[in-house]
Amino acid sequence: MGEDSDVALNPVCVAACNASGLSRETYEIPRTEVQQDDSNYFKSVEWVPDGTSVVTNSADNHIRTFVLPPDLLDERETPLDLKPYSTLPSVEPIYATAIYPYFSLQDPSTTLILSSVREHPIRLSSALAPQTVATYSLVNPLTEAFITPHSLLYPAVLGGTHFITGSDSLICFFDVSRPGTDGPVSWLPTIPSKRKKIVGGGVGMKGIVSALAMSPGEDAILAAGTFTRNIALYGARGTGDFMGTWSVAKTEADARIGGSGVTQLLWSPCGRYLYIAERKSRGMLVYDIRVTGQLLGWLQGREAVTNQRMKVDIVAIGGAESHEIWAGGTDGKVRVWKDPFLTVGEQEPTYEWQLHDDSVTSSVLHPNAGVLATCSGQRHFPDFRRLDDDGEISTEYRKDNSLKIWAL
Repeated sequence: MGEDSDVALNPVCVAACNASGLSRETYEIPRTEVQQDDSNYFKSVEWVPDGTSVVTNSADNHIRTFVLPPDLLDERETPLDLKPYSTLPSVEPIYATAIYPYFSLQDPSTTLILSSVREHPIRLSSALAPQTVATYSLVNPLTEAFITPHSLLYPAVLGGTHFITGSDSLICFFDVSRPGTDGPVSWLPTIPSKRKKIVGGGVGMKGIVSALAMSPGEDAILAAGTFTRNIALYGARGTGDFMGTWSVAKTEADARIGGSGVTQLLWSPCGRYLYIAERKSRGMLVYDIRVTGQLLGWLQGREAVTNQRMKVDIVAIGGAESHEIWAGGTDGKVRVWKDPFLTVGEQEPTYEWQLHDDSVTSSVLHPNAGVLATCSGQRHFPDFRRLDDDGEISTEYRKDNSLKIWAL
């Protein structure tokens, strides 16, 4: 965003492609056939740490790396037609991904990405070639079945030597230098016993750990969230004392924006505030971590009443605390909330733009700001009640399964 963030922006699309790497299409649906349109779409996009590329995860279970050209922001009549540089295929669904925190396109040995694939070991792969560098096993000791993490975290604060996984009532730490069947170097159950029906038997939290985030600074705090709408904090980069847990249900915000499970956690640049995104929610929650579990307010109007994970982003805009939250909605809009921590209770967005014609599944800022990456799409089911201008059932159904890069 830069320092002059009070000026209203006008995002300009500089590059784009659809989920198959082709231009946008209009799909014809026969009137007489009841069929499911199960075409590909982008589930998420994220920038690599050096800002040279974006990595996407699509409904066809493929991870694609798009290396952006140096002249990306040069003026031209039409947006660049993006093509994937590399495609990493998978037969089974990919639950989560995480990029090596020191990724540099100048050093191919650092261009690595973690992915959690259903019923398979966690894999560490090259983002520039379709090859797996190493695998890491997370196995249930009782059933010997693979545990598939629903969240992955590869934090820079751990020096790139360890990554963290979240699964059913369990957080694990892996040593990157120890691949194979040895498993994690540390197991951290979020409850004393999975058999206890009370959440953690009064301590901890029960449920699939669906989101992980590490606060900035040397004394980093690990935050974990679950689909059962609980949050837990752990000190010393996740290896220290359990600091507390709370539920985000039954709050004042719940009645206003709803929610049915944590999908993403974001720390403010100062490490004082925790932002919580949920599925089936019309906003985001803002918590003051200086007082564990104290709801400060909520961001109204996110429009994410869906089971899809919709990735949001946080960006510092100058000063010790000043920052913005960027989030896409099911209405195709991207919204921005400036300095949400300054308002108690409800806060409406500062800016909003119509950038897609479908659900915006990710809206993420370049590491140095100034460039926005968005992607959109969802699984569509033909709606034969849709009428055209003459009152007839429409045979045309337009979808927007696209990846776009915007100059701000």
